Amino acid sequence: MDLRSVYIANGVGVFILLMLMYVSRTKVLKQDFEDRIFKMLIVGVMLGCCMEAASYALDGNVFPGSRILNYIANTYLYTVNLLMPFCLLVYVDQGLYNDPRRITQKYKPQIIIGIVMFILTIMNFFEPVCYYITEQNVYERRGGSYIYYLVILYYCITAMVVTKRYEKDNGGNAFFRVSMFLLPILVGAGLQFLFYGLSLAWLSAAIGLTGLYMMQQNEVAYIDSLVNTYNRQYMNQIVTSWINKGIPFSGVMVDIDHFKAINDNYGHSEGDKALKTVTDILKQARSDNEWVFRFAGDEFIVMKMTVSGPHGLHEYMAEVERLLKEYNRSGPAYPLAVSYGFNDYEGGDIDLFLKQMDMQMYAMKAEHHRSDVSF
Repeated sequence: MDLRSVYIANGVGVFILLMLMYVSRTKVLKQDFEDRIFKMLIVGVMLGCCMEAASYALDGNVFPGSRILNYIANTYLYTVNLLMPFCLLVYVDQGLYNDPRRITQKYKPQIIIGIVMFILTIMNFFEPVCYYITEQNVYERRGGSYIYYLVILYYCITAMVVTKRYEKDNGGNAFFRVSMFLLPILVGAGLQFLFYGLSLAWLSAAIGLTGLYMMQQNEVAYIDSLVNTYNRQYMNQIVTSWINKGIPFSGVMVDIDHFKAINDNYGHSEGDKALKTVTDILKQARSDNEWVFRFAGDEFIVMKMTVSGPHGLHEYMAEVERLLKEYNRSGPAYPLAVSYGFNDYEGGDIDLFLKQMDMQMYAMKAEHHRSDVSF
């Protein structure tokens, strides 16, 4: 084996990840949980590059403790080979659904398989079913190692299935392409699997993480940094995608009542809190195929793919009203209320579709202002 090529490949991987870690410090993040997963991926792959280079350097070299060091390096590699694809699966799921509770609810089989494989990795110290380090400190692959490749492939396929299912249910997610991360890894790991001594898996993982970071930056352009929901730019892209695919949809435009009075009486920081509170309620009320966008100022638009029946968002707004009443009963400094207008897209000018929602919403707002003089 050519140690120089091993060192170069993994050294390039470490360099890429150090640069990625540096530039990602200034990244605008959607969720802290996602950020921790992404950093875990970077650190795990970086250590994988170092450990793989160390394992090749130790192979065949005998000195006090060398065999133990070789076992430690390979145990780490086998463990992280499983952990990284699972972290990717979690990252993909959270990027799409943004609900940490889903991890234990939806991925129990994957978690159980991971635990079983970790136990197998530890048992390998006593019964070398995956690999063996000879007395001459030489690594030998055993038949059990192929199970790890199957589990890695299983995790990767699961991540792709989750993405495709989400796209089917929600009409596509333009900025998230899990293949940009998986393709380099599958190619690199596949070549390393076929040609023992070739060191490409961890370099390809570093390249895949770079692709993942690029997707994150694309996502940031579509996220409203104040209320942490999709912005008008992304709404335009999603709606265009639905129209091109012939997907029927409904919309509701939502506006916060007396928002100017909140800013005037309590200050703009309190106005920002009101925006965030209403956003949280709009998100809490939604189902999987309902999308929340900040349209402008204190106006939001919620879009829903519908296949039958008019105004599929009436039930959604009923839940929003219930959550607002629940919030107001908690005794805030000022009550929150919204006005809204519905519309179904039936083809034609999208601007007219939005204008009709806007007209209904302002008609309700005018009625609210006439009847509510207590604010």
